[in-house]
Amino acid sequence: MTWAVYDNSINTTGWAQLDIHSNQSLDDSRQAYYFGLIEGLLTADLIQLHWDNNIRHYCDKEKQFCQNLFAFIAKNIEFMKSQIKLYANSDEYWHQIELTLTQLTGLEDGYRSTMYGIRPPGSPHLNVNVTGLILMNLITECGELEQVLQRKVKSVDLNDGHCSAIVRVLDDGSDLLVSHNSWTTYAWMLRLVKRYNMNYSNISGTSQAFSSYPGVIFSIDDYYLINSGLTVLETSIGNYNNSLWSNVVADKVVFEFIRNTVANRLARSGREWSQIFGKYNSGTYNNQFMIVDYNKYKKGTLPAQLPDDVLWVLEQLPGYVESGDVTHVLRQQNYWPSYNVPYFKGVYDLSDYTSQVTKYGDFFTYNKTARALIFRRNAKQVTDMSSLYRLMRYNDFKHDPLSRCNCTPPYTGEYAIAARCDLNDPNGHYPFSSLGFRPHGAIDVKMTNKDLFSKLEMIANSGPTYEQQPPFQWSNTRIVGVLHSGQPDTFQFPPVHVKWAPSSLRNVSFPTTTTITNTIV
Repeated sequence: MTWAVYDNSINTTGWAQLDIHSNQSLDDSRQAYYFGLIEGLLTADLIQLHWDNNIRHYCDKEKQFCQNLFAFIAKNIEFMKSQIKLYANSDEYWHQIELTLTQLTGLEDGYRSTMYGIRPPGSPHLNVNVTGLILMNLITECGELEQVLQRKVKSVDLNDGHCSAIVRVLDDGSDLLVSHNSWTTYAWMLRLVKRYNMNYSNISGTSQAFSSYPGVIFSIDDYYLINSGLTVLETSIGNYNNSLWSNVVADKVVFEFIRNTVANRLARSGREWSQIFGKYNSGTYNNQFMIVDYNKYKKGTLPAQLPDDVLWVLEQLPGYVESGDVTHVLRQQNYWPSYNVPYFKGVYDLSDYTSQVTKYGDFFTYNKTARALIFRRNAKQVTDMSSLYRLMRYNDFKHDPLSRCNCTPPYTGEYAIAARCDLNDPNGHYPFSSLGFRPHGAIDVKMTNKDLFSKLEMIANSGPTYEQQPPFQWSNTRIVGVLHSGQPDTFQFPPVHVKWAPSSLRNVSFPTTTTITNTIV
């Protein structure tokens, strides 16, 4: 049978936890549908809250844009259905797209059954509601779709930082650490950590653990631990070349969240992941993806002796994808940092980051942006999970010289590994909005290492960093007008060890003090 364990501990740990196992005696389509259905049934209350906080009012100010958006989505779904009809029986790529859409319709049916008493059809189907939960799965792609469809007042600033990440091989070769924190609006702080155990035929990633949100069938962050041996994570990148938006065509692309899902299921290596993800590139939710292959790493391997293909990187723009093995960077400097700026020169040049450098300076450079400098200064201090946690929660923006800017006051909570823009001065003066006061910052951290990964386990913390700054508290913030139904008032939760058993979120302790040197090496 299909079964699940659900534990809503958001008010005590900052996380709800969902662990779903599909019934391998069923065919793939029924597994996918019931998989979505049971998640929708169990988490409907959180889905409703997350919808109210982030989607319900999305169309209020510009209804014509949303009509165009719904038409774009409908045309894209019809394109995918046409390809599924032609190829799903012979091409595993399109079969997995079919299963992804089937899971999404099951999720919607389960949610509507619990919240509105609408009896689900009980069998697999592809009748995707273009005004329903697909919008929650597309929310990170809406920034680009607003550009493509020429929304007058954009809801997403493509300058916004969205995540910090690091891959760190310890100097003595004793471990390979991977960590990520998500930067986004504080309206998103209803969190789920999930494990999907899918018994589909012909997939490599049958079990995936990831941080996520209500009402979505992928991570969004993205941060995945996959039993194929791959850890997949990303930070977003911008596109300032408006001529590229013409490549985003409804009946020629597959949305990013679907390509992401399919690659995670099918890929057995970083190279394969990149090849699969690159097909039918949508040019939406453009990211720098990192694919860490723990199959290639053995404890005790010194950084200089790492084999090829431990780390692959892929970067995407509308009409263009570039990827490659970057393990040589780990060999040279023992870490790979990621901070929302393209690494590949072809991507950097094509997306016209140089125009932003001309306007705003080093914030848009790869080597001189603040987080690049902080990572360069502090990454070598990471010697274990405790010091990794301190780095990924680091924000001492009023005292760190690397957090200074041409601003009034002369520093910004954006210039940190874990941003806290809510602590910027509402009356301050900043060269562009991303550096100023807003309800935006790093809302979590997730970490794993070789041993934890082998069990698809992670250390995770939910909420903005409080190690060097006051904890975020809705009742004591200068932020107004941000919906946050269902969220705790205060986010000062300890990190938890995510294990996969009932009630398995276990508190862990890390030292919170850290020594920061001002020397840039």
